[in-house]
Amino acid sequence: MASTATAEGVNEQPRQVNPEVQFQDQQEFVARELIVKFKPEATSEEQAAILNKVNSEEKSQLLDGDFSVVKVPSGADLKTIAKTLLKNKLVALVEPNYRFTQSYLPKEPKYQQQWYLNKIQAPKAWDKTKGSSAITVAVIDDGVQQDHPELKGKIVSPYNAVTGTTKYSPHLHATHVAGIIAASFNRKGIAGIAPNVKIMPINVFTGDEATTDSVVRALQYAVDHHADIINMSLGAPGYNYAIDSAVKYARSKGAVLIAAAGNEGSYQPEYPAASEGVLGVSATTQGDKIASWSNRGSYIDLAAPGDRIYSTITGGSYGYESGTSMATPVVSGVAALVRSRNPFLSSGQVETILKKSTVDLGTKGRDSLYGYGRIDANKAVSNTALPVSTISVPKIFTAKGTNKAAISFTTAGTGKISLSVKSSKGTTLRKVVTDKSTSGSKFTLYWDGKTDSKKVVSSGTYKVEVKMTNGRKTVYKSTTIKVNNQTKADIIVSGIYAFSPKVSGKINIPYELTQQAKIMAVIKDQAGKTVKTILNKKSVSAGKHSVIWDGKNSTGLPVKDGTYSLEMLIIDSHNKAGTAKKVQIKVDTIRPVAGFALSPPVFKMDNQTNYTAQLEVKETATVIAYVKNDKGTIIRKLINQQFKPGKIAVSWNGKNDQNTPVPEGNYYYDVQAKDPAGNTTTITGAYFSVEDWRTPEIQASKDVYLKATGMMNIDYLLSKSGTVTVGIYQGANLMKNIKTEEAEAAGKQTFQWDGTDLEGKQVPDGDYQFKIQVIDKYNLSQTFTGTVHVELTKIDILYPSIVALDLGETPAAEVYYQLSRGGKVTIEILNQRNEKVKTIQKDVPINDGTQSFRWDGKNEDGYYEGDEFYYFVITAESSGGQKFSVKGKMSSTENPSWLKSHEVSFNDVSDYSFYHDKMNLKIQTSQQVTLTLYVYDDTYGTARLDLKSYTLKPGENTITYQKPSTDYLYYQLKYQDALGNQYWYDIDEWEYF
Repeated sequence: MASTATAEGVNEQPRQVNPEVQFQDQQEFVARELIVKFKPEATSEEQAAILNKVNSEEKSQLLDGDFSVVKVPSGADLKTIAKTLLKNKLVALVEPNYRFTQSYLPKEPKYQQQWYLNKIQAPKAWDKTKGSSAITVAVIDDGVQQDHPELKGKIVSPYNAVTGTTKYSPHLHATHVAGIIAASFNRKGIAGIAPNVKIMPINVFTGDEATTDSVVRALQYAVDHHADIINMSLGAPGYNYAIDSAVKYARSKGAVLIAAAGNEGSYQPEYPAASEGVLGVSATTQGDKIASWSNRGSYIDLAAPGDRIYSTITGGSYGYESGTSMATPVVSGVAALVRSRNPFLSSGQVETILKKSTVDLGTKGRDSLYGYGRIDANKAVSNTALPVSTISVPKIFTAKGTNKAAISFTTAGTGKISLSVKSSKGTTLRKVVTDKSTSGSKFTLYWDGKTDSKKVVSSGTYKVEVKMTNGRKTVYKSTTIKVNNQTKADIIVSGIYAFSPKVSGKINIPYELTQQAKIMAVIKDQAGKTVKTILNKKSVSAGKHSVIWDGKNSTGLPVKDGTYSLEMLIIDSHNKAGTAKKVQIKVDTIRPVAGFALSPPVFKMDNQTNYTAQLEVKETATVIAYVKNDKGTIIRKLINQQFKPGKIAVSWNGKNDQNTPVPEGNYYYDVQAKDPAGNTTTITGAYFSVEDWRTPEIQASKDVYLKATGMMNIDYLLSKSGTVTVGIYQGANLMKNIKTEEAEAAGKQTFQWDGTDLEGKQVPDGDYQFKIQVIDKYNLSQTFTGTVHVELTKIDILYPSIVALDLGETPAAEVYYQLSRGGKVTIEILNQRNEKVKTIQKDVPINDGTQSFRWDGKNEDGYYEGDEFYYFVITAESSGGQKFSVKGKMSSTENPSWLKSHEVSFNDVSDYSFYHDKMNLKIQTSQQVTLTLYVYDDTYGTARLDLKSYTLKPGENTITYQKPSTDYLYYQLKYQDALGNQYWYDIDEWEYF
């Protein structure tokens, strides 16, 4: 379901807060002043009278008169006056005249203990937004105390990813994290960075540990339940492909992911903070220095306060905690403010705003300690554009019926916008634009001053409203426009009408009056003589109306058939008539004359010829022609259109309204001819019979496979009934009769074959033909031929054409292959001259599926071999004694056949530096494979610095790897194909010096 996000500063709908709440704190507003918004229809005289009743007066106006600053008597109770004013229907809003300081300071008793809020300029950010209840932050952690006074009422969709339920035990860590993000402004304890947002608590821990599966489930649950921000104050040093995939899924759904960098004080990457698409957060102290225990490295995106952070803990209490776990929710809270201000920004746009909204610490620009810098909430909110800017409209729009008012505004983010014009009561009068796509655009749209029914609105004040939505979040922005209607009163009436008093009794002729006026409406005959007066100087309001005539004259007698006219004119204040508007009315009470001629009484339906008839009408008429069966049921509508006098061909192809051929039987044409006045003539044709002369059709699979002993079913579909013969052939030789001239109905049919011949013997593997012949009652025939692939003993072997060989390792080679069915398997190693070196196994029963074998590099005599390449031969013998062999290659120099190329290059840190910050891989493959990148500090692999996994698609793949340091490192690439065969390559960065 879509929810409405009221991003602060975006929704300008007047929203009255209870005066009991508004006027609680006397020091926050001016003692003798109010801000009052009257409804647009209130005149200045009415406004003055309303204020006079409470002994008050207007001091000044705001926003071109939209708001009034009102002075009240000395000593008056503002709350009482506000309540009195709000009882008047012409008052839309009453507010205190608030006093503003430099920035908002919450009234939370423990606010002074939260040093980090001033550090990130949270109070200034709160002047712009305190968050929106439509924004949800998922806290993937241990258990959040849901009934903590600071969090109560803002918990949504709690989940325990370990048990799959909604129940868990509250814990200090997650409760502390949640309070940093969203503790309420309730004058009870602390202040959250985004106090109005919702928290989605998700437990992934059992004791002190969480597992991959619980974190993956948590990420999926969070985005499936519409989390906007995901906070992960957790991590582990090892790369995890499953979590990486879950991160990609969350990003694809638009979530912003933020994770802790870790507390080991090292450069060892911590995941998921180091995962692509996750903002990794390091921790700073009160002095804006990196905390000694905070991790650092190339994966750090942002820094945030994390030392001695005061927040909520279990038991409804508060306490200090330190760690990147505390820095992370500081960034999540700021991200929530950004998304509250503009919920239409993509995750990438939010991340860009956060990265450029920092205080640059340490080395200029991005570095491994602070990333892009320490987060600043005020900068982030200030850098966030509202979804819809202020709407620009003319101060006064003089509507002439032909001119237009320009309405301009700018959007930020992706969604759909609608622009409408509403009355002072909120009724939509005109939809100017509906659901127009935007991804951040400047719009200038035009309104001609008319309603959806093309009527110019009356002079007055109207609301121009822009709606922006993305299906989940919706915001509104509005302004008012004053319209001065300078159009003249006019009658809009047109058309030519036909009327049969015997059929309809009366005729309604619609017209529209642009302004209120006196109207004359009379019926005249062809000679111009008045037959009847319908309206006589009657005052009619602006809008749509109708003139009703019963076809009678002024004496109440029916008029004769013929042509008449309705004349309408406006009478001005001097009793003078304006220009007449005329429409023609034809009175006709005679039914149309029509004749009908049929084809022969038998229709041989063959998909090529149609059954035709000829209809003739003597006057213009709307003709509706049907085909009906002998029960009177409509089979198909053939014609429904107006024709001029003359002959009309009626044709039918024998199919119903669903375009399916009808069954054989008796049918007839049913025709109605209706003239413009509504007089109708019906003609029913004689019966004709339908015979199905279509050539029979047979549908079946062209190829079927017999892979197991026993009966197999082969289905086929007959378009019509007939006698069926089925046989199995090999070339021209009949192997077996299945059916002989058996009567079968149209529809699905089946025959069976067990793979035996005429003598009941099992046929050998191979291809055989099945032939199905059908002959209908008109001796029309059709034959279908398909192929049965008999594979009762065949074994398919899927294998690599080249595998890696290293005679200095044990094993020297390992081969993964796949069998389509089980059998006896023999594996042999051959040298370059195709001489057998060694038999790995002989006639060993092996099941179907993926299998493997190893070669230790030795020959039959136990001595090590020393050539550059060898061959392996896999032979599988089926239960029927057939043998199937494949031959692959083991090579110490050749690439696998699917690896077309792989290129390596390094980026210098600068034009004058020999140090590298990135490694570039350009790899071309012909099939999908997995690449794992191992990164070490030296060629001995004494310390592994990083581990990355990539899925390579067929074609060219480009990978840019951000190094953990600019030192010269050592890399290993491991390719793995779909069978499991591995191929290793080493990269020594010194070789690229």
